[in-house]
Amino acid sequence: MIGNAGAGKTQLANGILKALTKKYPENYAYTVINMNFYTDSNYLQNMLEGPLEKKAGRQFGPLAKLNMIYYIDDLNMPQLDPYNTQTAISLLR
Repeated sequence: MIGNAGAGKTQLANGILKALTKKYPENYAYTVINMNFYTDSNYLQNMLEGPLEKKAGRQFGPLAKLNMIYYIDDLNMPQLDPYNTQTAISLLR
């Protein structure tokens, strides 16, 4: 979502996710990840892996047979590194 600061984008997204998981608790789970200036790829990887469980071998997934939804807030906030890249964004790619 795109809009001015204070327009309620985060609250709207959180409301939609809460309504979805309340209506279909057996199908969906979600995790909110807030990025900031200090977010790097290690932090983002830990946040992405946190709600997952080991399934079989080297496979990981959300609890039970849920579909995981990641909501990443303030995607453009991480600091640029010396190579003018954002390591957290590169990890998402």
